[in-house]
Amino acid sequence: MACNQLNTILLGGRKGKDGKYPTQRQILFSPVGKLVADALPAQCQLVYVRQQSENELEGVTSLVCPDDADFTQMLSTAIDGMTGDVMVLSTPMPEVVEEEYQSVMQLHETSQNAVTMLTCGAMADHWHCAVYRVEVLREILSHHPLSLTQSIQIANAISAKTESCRTESHVPVYTACDAYRAQKTLQRRVNGALMDRGVNILDPEYTYISPYSEIGYDATILPGCMIQPGSKVGSGCVIGPNTVLDRATIGAGTSVNNSQVYESSVGSHAVVGPFAYIRPGCQVGDHTRIGDFVELKKAQIGNDTKVSHLTYIGDATVGERVNFGCGTVVVNYDGYVKSQTVIGDDCFIGCNTNLVAPVTLGDRVLTAAGTTVTKNVPDGAMAVARARQENKEGWNDRRRRMHGQDR
Repeated sequence: MACNQLNTILLGGRKGKDGKYPTQRQILFSPVGKLVADALPAQCQLVYVRQQSENELEGVTSLVCPDDADFTQMLSTAIDGMTGDVMVLSTPMPEVVEEEYQSVMQLHETSQNAVTMLTCGAMADHWHCAVYRVEVLREILSHHPLSLTQSIQIANAISAKTESCRTESHVPVYTACDAYRAQKTLQRRVNGALMDRGVNILDPEYTYISPYSEIGYDATILPGCMIQPGSKVGSGCVIGPNTVLDRATIGAGTSVNNSQVYESSVGSHAVVGPFAYIRPGCQVGDHTRIGDFVELKKAQIGNDTKVSHLTYIGDATVGERVNFGCGTVVVNYDGYVKSQTVIGDDCFIGCNTNLVAPVTLGDRVLTAAGTTVTKNVPDGAMAVARARQENKEGWNDRRRRMHGQDR
């Protein structure tokens, strides 16, 4: 069987009281069904049999049945035209690993059983995974079982040869509480494997890392972090505490502190946070600083650029070695259209500058504090756009006396 394709069926379960299906429940930011599908050996040719109102699983072939279809109806539809052996997964158990599936498949092949079950821990009379000879399964289904456990009982009643392969205790996921219990096991497994490979995780119980992410050697993950699928963290990074990475790429030696990065990349030896918000579509260069209360959106930030605090940059291309003063805003939206801003290399953007897009600043431009830039600025120029200051001597002292304040 190690070389042959094995027909494998994952059955969608019944909706829970909270309106969610078992295979769609999230564990470490991914549907349970995807975790099960990816744990199966390569020779398992998987079909996901789901009810009409249930969502598909990404990358998994699905077969749709009516919402009122029961176990027998769903399985009968799935095996129509199949030959050989069939492995049925009636309830997702995301903790089961590939070697455990391999063991039940190997036992089925060597023992020439009609039905071979995977028995998890103490659940000796309650099964969730079994391999059948397809002709035996058809006979069993003619008795209309309502669960995989009932199908095993029917197999015994008709004297079909059955055998079980015992493995560790696992959690079949039906409810949100089941998903939580299974997640704790996977969380310990994922975090433990990372620590074995040289990742520093200070508190594994409060660190949530997707198995579909990549963490480099000697990276440090502080408590409260959520590293979601598709994220890549380079070697020597310090992530956290309390940081969210979602499909984010973080270069080697970069720190991301109390911040959120979505579908964006940050270069190497950069500093992000605390309380920075990098929205989708950003590319931040090497040796940069994206400081506290800075928000980026579809922004390209060049190497060695510093955006230290209280700044918004959206729909902009920023060159290298640019310094942003506190309170700078790229005014990218007029209520109808989002426009682009381009800032050259070696610019100095003064505090409380408004850059009203579309606008281009050349290289080595300086904007005076409080300036609102509405026109392009050439290389090497200073832009000043504010009213000239006028001091009216004694004015406020007179005002205070009018209100009875002598000092």
